[in-house]
Amino acid sequence: MKSTILLLAVMFCITVGVKAQSGTQVETYNVKVSQKIELRGLTHIRYQLFEDSTKFDAFDLRRARLDFRGDIAPKIGYRLHTELAGTPKILDATFVYKPYEWLNVNVGQSKYPVCYDNLYSPWTLLTVSRTQIDNSLSFRESDLYGNQNGRDIGLWLSGKYSIGKEEAKRPLLDYTLGIYNGSGINVADNNQDKDISAALGISPVKDLWLYGRYLSGVGQTVIHPGVDATRSRFGGNISYKYKNFLIEGEYLAASDKSDSLGLLERNGYYVTLGYTPIKDKLQVVVRLDNYDPNTAVDDNITNKYILGASYFFTKNTRIQLEYDLVLEEAETQKENNLFAIQFQAGF
Repeated sequence: MKSTILLLAVMFCITVGVKAQSGTQVETYNVKVSQKIELRGLTHIRYQLFEDSTKFDAFDLRRARLDFRGDIAPKIGYRLHTELAGTPKILDATFVYKPYEWLNVNVGQSKYPVCYDNLYSPWTLLTVSRTQIDNSLSFRESDLYGNQNGRDIGLWLSGKYSIGKEEAKRPLLDYTLGIYNGSGINVADNNQDKDISAALGISPVKDLWLYGRYLSGVGQTVIHPGVDATRSRFGGNISYKYKNFLIEGEYLAASDKSDSLGLLERNGYYVTLGYTPIKDKLQVVVRLDNYDPNTAVDDNITNKYILGASYFFTKNTRIQLEYDLVLEEAETQKENNLFAIQFQAGF
């Protein structure tokens, strides 16, 4: 009886609505913007199969992002980049004044330039996982200072210098120099000091880039909140593309010191070889990923041997496979091997 009454009520509302529309003009509302907006969206759905029996094999919604970009004026732009998976957050919120190719003035929240792998966009990541030095030394999930998604709030200058005629210009120099709060994303600073970070790259020949990277500042670790720790990062990377081949390598060292932490020095590197057997369709990657979490301790280095592949359905939609063979220098090996599959849908 209740179901019948509910059905009749719905039918009545539909009938009234149709009659009302037949005699009146229905008003519609459109989104209006003062300037053209570029909107991109990205979703990563991942499945992980662990060798470690204490971990649960499972799917997870790794990323669900919306990225708004645009130009307020010919030389003034903005970006608003949000993460909706897990706890919703603002990743990037920037304002840029770009009077020249070699000089862009940026202010807001964005990625630190201290690690090359950190600067890789999820749209183009060669593997499902980021490198150990990125995760541990670049303010991501395993960093002493908490997971800041590799970002901070500040002001920075960036730009590039190119040579050649307009139709055949080739970048020769690329740089970033910034001052940051040093406290992470979406929060105010927690000390009077600021972080300084810089990156300088040169391209002696086409598609070959050599970079030096540096960071110095003060922060508070997750383990010892309220205690300032001085920190520094320095390293560099190389990247070279030749036909269907890609070679990349990076080294990054870190030094962190406070009254409660003491002196902790860490470092690591990775070497990546990529090959594209089918243009715009298939990419294969092998990588050696090395990380030493404490240089004062022997036999604690972790080496990951990674084999990955990406198959592209479209430019922005692909499926990625990855297998990690994890070997520790310790006599007792942990069961850390991992197989992961990730589906990327983008627009």
